[in-house]
Amino acid sequence: MNPPTNHTNTTLPPKRPPSPPPCGRWLVAGVALLAVLAGCGAPPQRASAPATFYPAAPQAARLQFLAGYSGEQDLGGGPNKFAAFVVGKEPVRKPINKPYGVALHDGKIYVCDTGSAAIDIIDLRTREFRYFTPGGDGKLVTPVNISVDHDGTRYVADSAGGQILIYGRDDSFLGAIGERVSGKGRAHSPASVAPVRAESTGSEAEMKPTDVLVAGDRLYVADLKNHYVRVYDKAKRQLLFTIPRSPATADAQSKLFAPANLAVDTQGRVYVSDLGAFRVLQYSPDGQFLRQFGRGVGDKPGEFARPKGVAVDREGRVYVVDAATQVVQIFDPDGRLLLFFGDRQGSTPGLDLPAKVVIDYDHNALFAPQVAPDFQLEYLVIVTNQFGEHKVSVFGFGHKK
Repeated sequence: MNPPTNHTNTTLPPKRPPSPPPCGRWLVAGVALLAVLAGCGAPPQRASAPATFYPAAPQAARLQFLAGYSGEQDLGGGPNKFAAFVVGKEPVRKPINKPYGVALHDGKIYVCDTGSAAIDIIDLRTREFRYFTPGGDGKLVTPVNISVDHDGTRYVADSAGGQILIYGRDDSFLGAIGERVSGKGRAHSPASVAPVRAESTGSEAEMKPTDVLVAGDRLYVADLKNHYVRVYDKAKRQLLFTIPRSPATADAQSKLFAPANLAVDTQGRVYVSDLGAFRVLQYSPDGQFLRQFGRGVGDKPGEFARPKGVAVDREGRVYVVDAATQVVQIFDPDGRLLLFFGDRQGSTPGLDLPAKVVIDYDHNALFAPQVAPDFQLEYLVIVTNQFGEHKVSVFGFGHKK
């Protein structure tokens, strides 16, 4: 696509103090009561509300805000309001507390909720919301990111626990990679695989995973403790190599300081957001440095102050979350900035301390009712927000018809 620019902004918006979470509201109008009695739930975005597009007119719109979720109340399900009215008690709603990682699979949104040490599961088809809080060896400590394989197997990066926890589509605990770390030192989980040693460093399996990603027959883990990305054989759960290949001797261009989030494109190239170097690095499938995205620390378009989530679409466009300026920047495959979106200034569904971004091509139909009649939807862009009105924001990428 042609690289549009935002002519109304020369500097990305400054970081603002987090806003408090919104309070629940009772709807007492007669129409709302009839809807409750009928068991109906309103969609996350009102049909009558004007559509919000990015970039703003007169530039060509490429993204539309479609929906926002902050908990069970946004699905129209949960405790029956009429029953609560009869007994005189306000229904208890399940909120999303402090999200980070997110994934979509089989009609469900999986949210890593660091505020409740749970995986929040939003079923878009049944309009149900539940918390996944396993116990025993599979207990979550600080789940920060999640990746769901094609068969429904879930891989969760537990940063405080020091492990990648693995669950089946039926919620069963299947095992772990790495050794569980407790506040009193290292604790071993009997379900864990044997400790592995990085080929190029000789370090033991103890790690601080900040992201996990399934791609084909490989499993990628961003390891903040050891300053590299671990690449595993998915089936055997064995370490193949690290990125960079030789972390201790890597040059300044290819070295990782604080790897945060991961993405893999259709050609198997690996993208890593580096909080310590204020950039996103691209590596070949075998771990060789290729290029970087972002010009360095700053608050101007094309610069990063706190890069976190990263995603790549099928055309090679790279999406990068900047938690400081609270926008998502989009680059072309050669690293040129195309546009950014999410600024809360003058925008109702703006981002509020965003963390993760993912791209999804499989669930367009579930959001078709929210797409403007004159907008052609190509794929979904999902962004988590750790504060604000929408803890999970769903955007549609496309173009005006």
